[in-house]
Amino acid sequence: MAYYVRMLPEGARRQVWEITDRRAIRIDVSNAEKGAGTHFEADADETIWDCIRRATPWFEPAGENPFHQLALGPGQYYSRIARPIGGQTFWCPGTSVEKNVTAVAGGQLTALTQQLSRICQTVHPTAETFNTFGHDIRNLLILACTEVEAHWRGVLLKNQLLKDRYSTNDYCALRSIMKLDEYAVNFPHFPWLNDLRPFEGWGRTGKPSQDLTWYDAYNAVKHNREAEFKRATLGNAFAAVSACAVMMLAQYGDMKYSIGQRPEVTSFFAFSLRPSWSLSDEYIFPYSAKGWVPVPFDFSGGRANQQCVISGLHL
Repeated sequence: MAYYVRMLPEGARRQVWEITDRRAIRIDVSNAEKGAGTHFEADADETIWDCIRRATPWFEPAGENPFHQLALGPGQYYSRIARPIGGQTFWCPGTSVEKNVTAVAGGQLTALTQQLSRICQTVHPTAETFNTFGHDIRNLLILACTEVEAHWRGVLLKNQLLKDRYSTNDYCALRSIMKLDEYAVNFPHFPWLNDLRPFEGWGRTGKPSQDLTWYDAYNAVKHNREAEFKRATLGNAFAAVSACAVMMLAQYGDMKYSIGQRPEVTSFFAFSLRPSWSLSDEYIFPYSAKGWVPVPFDFSGGRANQQCVISGLHL
């Protein structure tokens, strides 16, 4: 069997269907077998799609199939990967059972944001001063990047991609899965700054550690401060802390679910661009007593690595 969503005109409620070769039934209503237009049985000489087409005008006017197959069944979700639910709420159902994890991550992002804000009281952030570097900025860059790595590793672990040591290419697989490169961050306190897209271009050259300027700078200043100190810039620190904010949103959903009442964060960051998701990728409310059930993402199917070229680089 497979599950489908039938799209209706703007503002109308979506329909959720369970469809096999011979039978189609709505699962988001009660007594669907007895309802009008909520249950179809194909005749012996036709497919279920022929049956629905014959019995309804739903394929008109151009004959397009209005049913969109779902990647997951109702109530299933990927741990720490937020998706739209019902076309409205952006959330990961597992957030409600990982309150300790989200609280600690939110506290860490708050601390990083406060440190960045303090630095901005000394170095006024502009396009010109983004090249300013120093010890406090270096320390912040290193802390923010290690926090981003903790987020990456957490998503892989929760989805049962278990390794003794992860490579940058393992992390890069999350770009397409979570659409990280489609987030853009701006800063209400500093409206003259351009929006940042911290994950833009990740995994497109075969060198995922170097694709992200701020992450490449982190590795440089962490391992070779004497020669690379000048790369510990304010601009890279802004990008790294912004990447932490993106990872919180991409894992747990809207800030009200992951950050809660942390005005230091919610007033510092705004999201000017978010990913668009296909109907097939959305989560669907559970229509059974099982409730929400986590399903590990299948990293072996190639989808995760579709635009990340294996580099073999280990950190």
